[in-house]
Amino acid sequence: MAPGAGTRGHEPLSQSLLELLARDSAAPPLTLNAILERTQGRGLYLVMVLLCLPFVVPVSVPGASAVSGGAIMILSLRQVIGKPPRLPRALGERPLPDQLSHRVVSASAKLIGKLEKLIRPRCTHWLETPIATVANGLLIAFMAFLLALPLPSPPFLFTNSLPSYAIILLALCMMERDGLAVWLGYAAAVGACVYFGLWAELITRHLAEWLRLLFMLLDSTR
Repeated sequence: MAPGAGTRGHEPLSQSLLELLARDSAAPPLTLNAILERTQGRGLYLVMVLLCLPFVVPVSVPGASAVSGGAIMILSLRQVIGKPPRLPRALGERPLPDQLSHRVVSASAKLIGKLEKLIRPRCTHWLETPIATVANGLLIAFMAFLLALPLPSPPFLFTNSLPSYAIILLALCMMERDGLAVWLGYAAAVGACVYFGLWAELITRHLAEWLRLLFMLLDSTR
């Protein structure tokens, strides 16, 4: 294959988003499933990035990571088994307010436009193989699982942000088909695993206590 043939016709996602925003200026409010549908599947990775953005700082809204992590797991596992990218109606069909949807999409287009200067289609052949697609999907699902764990910020300050960094890097590299920069995503995933490993005993005790309280609450409602 001639150099550049694999990227012929590749339109930057930031441009696709700006076109989507302009086309939908007078349309009903945007939803996550609408983004997935109208970006021809590439929006799968965009939605993953959007769901991770609130956690790029160590302190985030309690409980939000469970919802975002769960949604990312659904999307990544559907990709692994070859299903179309789509979220359950309760998440994917909930309309974003007009003002918010315009801000989200336009801000995302600007952010991705900047990252596209660093992340671009290169070394794409191995990244587009079925094995790499499945392996990366499973890795994103595992990072989403770590993100979804119900852990409080103190003392676990980076249990939300580190998996989010890995998901964002992996998603953007898969979206833009960058088989070189994707190794930064793998490094971030390894860093997240090492961090969780350092806290493994305390995390296990916290989750055991959380499950005990959950079962007590469920038992009290009978």
